[in-house]
Amino acid sequence: MSLSPQEIGRLAVQSLLYEVAVTPKPGLVDRRNAGAHKDMECFTFLASAAALAPYFTQFAEVGVDGIQQEPKALFRAIRSIGIAAEQRMFEATAGVNTHKGAIFSLGLVCTAAGVLSATDINLTPENVAGYVSKMTKGICAEEYQGIEAKQNQTKGEQIYLRYGLTGVRGEAEQGFPSVLRYSYPILEDCLLSGRSINESMLQAYLHLAGNVDDTNVLGRHDMEVSTYVKAETQKILKVGGALKPENIALLEAMDDDFIAKNISPGGCADLVALTMFFFSLANPTWKYKINKK
Repeated sequence: MSLSPQEIGRLAVQSLLYEVAVTPKPGLVDRRNAGAHKDMECFTFLASAAALAPYFTQFAEVGVDGIQQEPKALFRAIRSIGIAAEQRMFEATAGVNTHKGAIFSLGLVCTAAGVLSATDINLTPENVAGYVSKMTKGICAEEYQGIEAKQNQTKGEQIYLRYGLTGVRGEAEQGFPSVLRYSYPILEDCLLSGRSINESMLQAYLHLAGNVDDTNVLGRHDMEVSTYVKAETQKILKVGGALKPENIALLEAMDDDFIAKNISPGGCADLVALTMFFFSLANPTWKYKINKK
């Protein structure tokens, strides 16, 4: 089923709005609190997502109009949109970085979805992620070349030098393996079986946080803390995760613990928003119904 650029953009924004609403996400901004953050809250994210809406549509329009171009050429073509989107985000949030990583990943997916829709290719996660991989082929080698001698390295560059992790760029170039392996199968199964959006996305998030070395965590701390995050998350997954109501108290306690330790797995938050976006693209006729039982 082909989708218009406007619909692709709407689904991208919807995914960002859903992500910040999912509660409780340990250490992250949600409806319970601001997580391990002092410069943002739920409403900061809502303002940011609303401001970004037209840019996601623009990404998709570039894809629709660029079906004759090589994937890497499309990646170059959307850079200016990404820069403008970041500037608008900072204007809407008074300088706070709420969605920089999400602009990168969801922008790529919007562009890929535009190309595939225009050529009547099914918007499965594998097809969309595969096209993003083609768009970003070689990006990590280009971005990290010669950074050893660079002055004022970014946190992402420092993490790469220390641990060899490539963050969101690596995820994109490899076709979002963490999403396809850990979170998408969980989210799809939960939503199609009638679980609520909150518990479905929260369970998908836990599968990411329990398996992925989050670069936001590493940027604030080190690998020891990243290992701690994964271990604590796996403990909750082993007793059913977010799918058992009695475990919400455990997640709230983990939230309090992460806040006290200044732990914020923001990379996984972006990936769970992306997971929801993939689901929405693949299932455009799916409608959420509240289970009142």
